[in-house]
Amino acid sequence: MQKRQVAILDVGSAEITALVAERGINKTFVLKGKYSFGYDGFGNGEFLNEESLALSLKEAVNCLKSTLKGNPVTVYVGVPGEFTSVTVKQSQISFEKKKRIEESDVDALFDAAFVVQSSKHTLINRSAIVYELDDFRRLANPLGAVSEILKGKLSFISCSNYFIEKISPVLTEAGIKNIEYISVPLAEAMYLIDADTRDRITLLVDVGYISTTVSIIQGDGLICQRAFSFGGGYITGKIVERYGVDFAVAERLKRKINLTAMNTTSLDVIDGEDGNYYSVNEIKECIFSMLDVLAEEISDFMETCGYTLPEYVPLTVTGGGISFLRGAKERLSDRLNMSVKVVAPSVPMMNNPTLSSLLSVLDMALGQIQ
Repeated sequence: MQKRQVAILDVGSAEITALVAERGINKTFVLKGKYSFGYDGFGNGEFLNEESLALSLKEAVNCLKSTLKGNPVTVYVGVPGEFTSVTVKQSQISFEKKKRIEESDVDALFDAAFVVQSSKHTLINRSAIVYELDDFRRLANPLGAVSEILKGKLSFISCSNYFIEKISPVLTEAGIKNIEYISVPLAEAMYLIDADTRDRITLLVDVGYISTTVSIIQGDGLICQRAFSFGGGYITGKIVERYGVDFAVAERLKRKINLTAMNTTSLDVIDGEDGNYYSVNEIKECIFSMLDVLAEEISDFMETCGYTLPEYVPLTVTGGGISFLRGAKERLSDRLNMSVKVVAPSVPMMNNPTLSSLLSVLDMALGQIQ
C-alpha cells in the first residue's frame, strides 16, 4: 500500500517553509521535498510586509506542486502563537444508563462546550486536558471506559481571521482547494513532550527569530498561552546597536560567544579584508541584557496566567532563537530560579530545535490522515 504524503506550510517569523513528507518507520519521517523562503516576518499579530508574504507563499506552493507533480489535495498550515488564542471550558454530558464511551460521545462532549463565536477568530483545534467519569476517575483517554456521565476540561484554540485572510486567498488563487490550519504551540506540545510529562503539567517556550510563544500544557491541551515580539534577531540587533556593524557581522559575533566561558577578553571576527576585535565581555552584556528581557516576559506570564506551577516543572525551550547560544539556558535558569532544558525533534539527522515547529506540524498533519 502506498504511503500517504502530506503538504505542509510552516509560517515562521523569518521564513516560510514548504514540506512534502510521509511517515517513516518508528515515528520517523521521509522528506520528499523541503524548501524555505525568507520574508519580512510578523510582529504584534500582524505581518510586516504583506507583499513579501504573498510572494513567498506563492513560491512555496509552486514547490509543493512540483514535488507532488500536481496540486496538493490539502495543505496544512502551521499557525504561530502570535495569531492564536486559547480558551479552556468545562463540559459534561449524561447518558440514560451506564454505557461504554465511544468516539461519538467524546465529540458530543466537545460540541456541548459553549465557545463564543467571533468575527475575529476561527476555531482550528480542540483537545482535552483531562476527562472524568461518574466514579471520579480522571483519564487521558475515556474510550472504552464505562460510565453514566462524561466530564471534560477542554482546550479550544482559535486562529485570528486576519491570519486566515492573508493566507487562504493566496493559496486558493494558486490552486489549493483544501486548507487546514494547525496551532504550532499545540503541535509542538504533543510532539516534543511525552504524555507522562504533559499529564503532570509543563511549560514550553518557543523562541524564534522575532517572535516567542510561552505555553502551559496539561494532558493533550494548552491551558494558557502568550506570544510576544522577541527572538534571536533582537539579540543580534542589540549587538548592531552597540557596535554599529552590519547585521551579518553581529550575527557571527553572537554565534561565536560562549556565555559561560571566562578565559578570553577579545574576539576576532573578519569583516571583509580587515580583522576587527570586539570585547567578549561587552558582547556578553548585550546578550545577557536581552536574555533578561526574555526572562522578565516569561516571569510575568507565569505570575499572571492564573496557574501555579509546581517547583519541579522545568522551563522547556525550543526554536532557533536562542537554543544554539552556549550558556543561554544557564542564564535563564539563574534569572527564573528554575531548571531549563532545550528540546528538539527526536529524529536522526533532524534533531534540531530550528525544525521543531515544522516537524511538529508535520506529525499532527500525518496523524489527521491516518
